[in-house]
Amino acid sequence: MSKVKIMTDSASDVSVEQAEKYGIALVNFWIIVGERSLRENVEYSTKEFYKLMDESEDMPHTSQIRVEDYVGEYEKQFDDGVTDLINVVIASIGSNSYNNAVAAKDEFFKKHPEADGKMNITVMDSKGYTGVYGLPVMEAAKKIQKGAEADEIIAFLNDWFDSGIIVCTAFTLKYARKSGRVGCVSAFVGEMLGLKPIIKFTDAVSETVAKVRGEKAVIPQLVDYAVSQMVPGTVYSVLDGSRPELTEEVIKLMKKKTGYGPAEIHEVGATIACHLGHQVSGIIVKCPNRNVK
Repeated sequence: MSKVKIMTDSASDVSVEQAEKYGIALVNFWIIVGERSLRENVEYSTKEFYKLMDESEDMPHTSQIRVEDYVGEYEKQFDDGVTDLINVVIASIGSNSYNNAVAAKDEFFKKHPEADGKMNITVMDSKGYTGVYGLPVMEAAKKIQKGAEADEIIAFLNDWFDSGIIVCTAFTLKYARKSGRVGCVSAFVGEMLGLKPIIKFTDAVSETVAKVRGEKAVIPQLVDYAVSQMVPGTVYSVLDGSRPELTEEVIKLMKKKTGYGPAEIHEVGATIACHLGHQVSGIIVKCPNRNVK
């Protein structure tokens, strides 16, 4: 009898609680703060990381998940009787973790030849960040709980990876300025003019689709843009940073526009926070499949 399991990394912003609820194996990223290497979700909580960001002189940054980290996780799943392991990894263009996950697969079978033919490992490039793969991973995990087989899950995930986008905004550009994601001059000018960017991430590539003057106007425009892009009636999720009142506004407006609430809420973790800060709001939506002509 098959036993299908889905695995993902903490950059998906699948929380520890969500992973436990849906039976997802969660591999945690390493975060570098000054001279310290910390394990996400292990040595600090998300809220503690926000505080660490605000207090640290050095801008924290993420470090790839190592080959040995993945080998250890593969061994755990084999010992647990998993027959089909689907490992969904942060976009390969943004991290070497995907290559390490693939290398770890080879290393695992070299160390454990007895696993050959007993456990299949599929490593999938999510082509995205945060909830743009965290949401479909959770939706796939729900399908597994209902008895879906590996082939169905892989097809479902591939469709999402070719369809999902992130639409988000940052309410301060100081973190983006520090990380180099926004040029110092443009970030400074934007803040001086009171402009907030609406940013779209497609296949891990960011694009500023609008610049909105003032905080009160940005959330309604963010929601309008997200709804204009999504396939009607499909599930969506919301990115939650350190300003819960903004998350509440996003959910309220999305419910008004679509008639239903988010499938999940993602507390923004270190991967996004290191680049855009923790004062962010965003929406994950499913668009028409980009590979379907």
